[in-house]
Amino acid sequence: MSSEWRRLPLGEVAELSGGFAFKSSDYAPSGRFVLRTLNIGGDATINRDDAVYMPDDLYPEYAKFELEESDTLFVMVGATLGKVGFVRRDNLPALLNQNMWRIRADPKVIDPRFLHYSFRHNVERIVSWASGSARGFLRRDDCRNLELPLPAMPEQKAIAHILGTLDDKIELNRKTNETLEAIAKALFKSWFVDFDPVRAKAEGRPTGLPAEMSELFPDSYEESELGEIPRGWKVRDVNDLCEWISSGGTPSRARKDFWENASIPWFKTGELHDASLLDSTEKVNDLALSNSSCKLWDSGTILFAIYASPTVGRLGVLTSQGTSNQAAAGLMAKKEVGIPFLRRTLLFSRDILQNIAVGAAQQNINVQILKDHKVVRPPEEITSLYSGLIQDHDNQQVVLARSSKYLTDLRDTLLPKLISGELRVPDAEALVAEAGI
Repeated sequence: MSSEWRRLPLGEVAELSGGFAFKSSDYAPSGRFVLRTLNIGGDATINRDDAVYMPDDLYPEYAKFELEESDTLFVMVGATLGKVGFVRRDNLPALLNQNMWRIRADPKVIDPRFLHYSFRHNVERIVSWASGSARGFLRRDDCRNLELPLPAMPEQKAIAHILGTLDDKIELNRKTNETLEAIAKALFKSWFVDFDPVRAKAEGRPTGLPAEMSELFPDSYEESELGEIPRGWKVRDVNDLCEWISSGGTPSRARKDFWENASIPWFKTGELHDASLLDSTEKVNDLALSNSSCKLWDSGTILFAIYASPTVGRLGVLTSQGTSNQAAAGLMAKKEVGIPFLRRTLLFSRDILQNIAVGAAQQNINVQILKDHKVVRPPEEITSLYSGLIQDHDNQQVVLARSSKYLTDLRDTLLPKLISGELRVPDAEALVAEAGI
């Protein structure tokens, strides 16, 4: 640490306060967003998955649990102990639920974003305090004495700016990918779930599509085993959309030579997040492939989780050759169907397949159930049209995901060195400039 830096306890530079145990019976469809532990995602992001709200008329009672921009959040109990969140302006307004701390910087002493990174740098050590106790949780008093290195305010702001610039770009990439995926899903739902072009033609209205596209859709319906579907479209099983469907496998853990000097990505279902798969936490080698039930799958293979409801239905798309454990199946789309169409077909089948899993003894499905699952199959002119329109969106998602991975690696390299004073600001700025940020 730089010799001119001070060290101060966390309790002297920030206020630590807890959330509130809001009653689920008070939740409403709208109002103030109640941020729960499940709303803290990876990389300190905050989402609104399964969002719940407190009615505005009850809000004054809970005003002291209101979050502010640049608050740092910390989950201090439970299975997600140690997760850290950072409150951005677009996360607000929001109220803090129980099982978390709100760490609010004293801006006269410490830059709020510098505090966030300094605290984040210490999380692994903080969590070890809980694992070393019988409680399995952390009290605020456990951390108030945590000493943080404190350079002068201009250097704090410079460090926060460097790391924050990287995080802001990562966050922008994430939001852009969310928008691209929302477009792909919305078009799929319009064409293949709600049948909007067919409905418009049946009612004598314009479809809103170019004439050559509009002509591909029928103007009436017919009955099927899945209910009313566009005339001429078919009910087929998922297997009919695929060149092949295969199960994964796990090489023997007892054979260390299967896992050493390995470079082939081997994915577990916990790594499937409905997005492109860039890299895996574990790797296998050729010896493992030839001596186990693992298969080497090509780029473009969709991995689909079949074990452990509610994990069933999560998916990912390989961006290079790879494989998976037996809790996932690999699916390769037929050329005339296209990866984008098969990918969203599986996403929109998730609820049904999860319900099947819930009713099963092990709360799983198997590859045969997946193969036999019934879906609506439009003519190939329409499936290939959809996949052709969406492929550029999916390609862009891969580009942005790779950019974010590079930026994340750079940030994770710089963070401990900047916070400790090992790396000075001008050198870090040069590295960020080389990254084109």
